Amino acid sequence: MTTKNLTVLLCVFLSACHSIDSIERPVIEFSESWQTPAEFKAGEALDRQWWQSFHSPQLDSLIKTAVEQSPTLHIAAERVRQAELQMNISGASLFPSLNLTGSSGETRSRIESQNAQTSESSRVSLGASYEVDLWGRLSASRFAAEASFQASQFALEAAHLSLVSGVANAWFEWLALQERIRTAQQNVEIAQKIYDIVDARYRNGVASAVDLASQRTNLLSLSAALLPLELQARQTRAALAVLIGKVPQNFPLGFGEDEGLMRLHLPYIAVGIPSDIITRRPDLASVEAQLSAADADVSAARAALLPSVQVSASLGRAASGLWSLNNATDSAGWSLSLAQTLFNGGRLRNQVKLSESQRVVLLERYRQAIYSALLEVDDALDRLNVGTEQEQRQQEIIAQAQRALNLASVRYREGSDDLVTLLNAQRSLFQAQDQGVQQRLTRLNASIDLYKALGGGWRL
Repeated sequence: MTTKNLTVLLCVFLSACHSIDSIERPVIEFSESWQTPAEFKAGEALDRQWWQSFHSPQLDSLIKTAVEQSPTLHIAAERVRQAELQMNISGASLFPSLNLTGSSGETRSRIESQNAQTSESSRVSLGASYEVDLWGRLSASRFAAEASFQASQFALEAAHLSLVSGVANAWFEWLALQERIRTAQQNVEIAQKIYDIVDARYRNGVASAVDLASQRTNLLSLSAALLPLELQARQTRAALAVLIGKVPQNFPLGFGEDEGLMRLHLPYIAVGIPSDIITRRPDLASVEAQLSAADADVSAARAALLPSVQVSASLGRAASGLWSLNNATDSAGWSLSLAQTLFNGGRLRNQVKLSESQRVVLLERYRQAIYSALLEVDDALDRLNVGTEQEQRQQEIIAQAQRALNLASVRYREGSDDLVTLLNAQRSLFQAQDQGVQQRLTRLNASIDLYKALGGGWRL
């Protein structure tokens, strides 16, 4: 090979260096603070084990089991593995390919009225080929595969956050149902005591049969109210079992005395500032990685319009013998080829336009995802603040309803009030207690949603 040829090849290889065009990002005008008043410190990170802030050992155990056994998380992890393998496949195109071939055979030919002639041959050859990435098409494809791999990793983080949040929501829902069932059972016991009082007054001729029937109806209604709550509890327990990767039948679920819904710790959550959201949410990072992959796809599609350069070399040995290379002829050669598509019906140019359109869609999806993330944080903050205030007021309502029932019971026993007043007082207390449990559940769910909206302590 002459010096001139080596110089040409060297220039071609050096020109293979290519950089992806700078990635365009949507311009977002972030506010300096959230719409809902909240205490924050700029850049403050959440604890990645945020669910432990509720001080629920059973929740910790459920989440640990879910992370280990959940099919949803296993699927997301396998997709990461697939993306990594695809990245390795794309990277292989940047290296030369080597091919070793060998053959040996016999050929017989015969011309009419002549004797058959037999020829034997054996051959072995080693060939190498390399497509010079002159315009950066291969490196762009490799970059797209790397970005897709990163997107799958971020998607795995998002799936983990979604799974953990779902387990926490289901666990708190189950605790709330247990609390509501306990409250309903207590009210049934109260109704039974009132019924005994009315029955005694009826037998003594002080209360009427209408009073007795009314309280009996109230007792049966409160008992019937237990049935849908118990059904919801069984359904929630089964759904939680499936969520963590367990069979729903006979799934054991319990909690300690210090782990009831009303005993859970209500954590303080550092929300940071709106502009932090981009680096705190794995789903946003996944969309951004997909956008990077789309940018690389556009570059690869554009480069496909340009000529391709192929370098190949070969070494071989051939002999006129069967299974033998004695007295063989050696050969060696190399070639540099240039190929350019002249006409393909506009396929390549339409591919460029398609890649550019897909990139625009991803850019707008990224912008939309950021807006949605900001809305989710503000919504969770708003619900958390309102829920906290509502729960405080509800506790006052429960205290007053309990006081009213105590007074109504005494006055009815003394004959100062009628049964209707007593029944209304009991109904008001039951409704207030049940609403109090639901208010606590709403507040806890808002905390979970806020953790999730802020990325659950994940950082880019």
